[in-house]
Amino acid sequence: MEKRNIALIAGGDSGEYVISMASAKMISENLDPLRYQVFIIVIRNRRWVWKRSDGSEKEVDKNDFTVQDAGRKVHFDCAFITIHGPPGEDGRLQGYFDLLDIPYTTAGALASALTFNKFYCNQVVAHMGFPVARSVRLLRGQSYSPGDVLRHVTLPVFVKPNEGGSSLGMSRVLEPEQLSDAIALAFAHDDAVLVEEYLAGTELTCGVFTWQGKVRALPVTEIVSKTKAAFFDYAAKYTPGAADEITPARISDHLTEQVKDQAMRIYEALDMKGLTRFDFIYSGDVLYFLEVNVTPGMTETSIVPQQAEIEGITIPELFTMLIEEALSGR
Repeated sequence: MEKRNIALIAGGDSGEYVISMASAKMISENLDPLRYQVFIIVIRNRRWVWKRSDGSEKEVDKNDFTVQDAGRKVHFDCAFITIHGPPGEDGRLQGYFDLLDIPYTTAGALASALTFNKFYCNQVVAHMGFPVARSVRLLRGQSYSPGDVLRHVTLPVFVKPNEGGSSLGMSRVLEPEQLSDAIALAFAHDDAVLVEEYLAGTELTCGVFTWQGKVRALPVTEIVSKTKAAFFDYAAKYTPGAADEITPARISDHLTEQVKDQAMRIYEALDMKGLTRFDFIYSGDVLYFLEVNVTPGMTETSIVPQQAEIEGITIPELFTMLIEEALSGR
């Protein structure tokens, strides 16, 4: 069997660069060497390079997304995108590959752009009839006061960058006097900030992917943060032992099926592709949608690999499914 050339794309322009590189390491170590020839492509701002196994680097030709190897031009059969944040999670890289007719492992340009923008994604999901928390969007340069904000949402609230991930720049605000500093922190990460009502309850997350044209949900994970922040912040996500990630979640069979069903319905309604993780909170007997992760983490402490293993899908099998589904053109 002739090996396929896979561009494993990592890096990115956000504070999640380190996490993306860790994901790329995990993926590269688990791609089937009999099926795939893997090229780790690192994108950082305007610099795109192929990181070779000997530590050297070669520039990527952005005109056709190729690299030179031993005097020959290497074209790629598929792009495995594992950038968390811009430009791999916000639709820009997807649009580029659409122009070049190169298959990739994530949702398309429009779905990626929509889901990366938390405010607009919440508006669309709410319009579809799924419960979401009340929120206010603030734009850089816009005039506002804490009093203006708190006329629309009730404390406690989460304040976070409108576009971003790994909970970078995110705060939980309990008192009115904390709001301005939390907004300033979020604005350090983005030009738009979301102030969202806090919902007390059980945090749940579920990976969803397509295989052979059929949408499948992975087991549901319950998340219990043990950090001072008391929510699933950056430290809780990436520090071993900082959060309990319990799979399967300690919830009823009925709620488990509800989470899976809602995740798959939103996946299909938003025209998602590839492997996507959906976050929810079960509060007051209502399942609230929180957000979508187009390129969920694939580090050794990440949730989706844990879910796959519980489902009986090995990590190499999961990555093979994602690539082969992308190559199928479905």
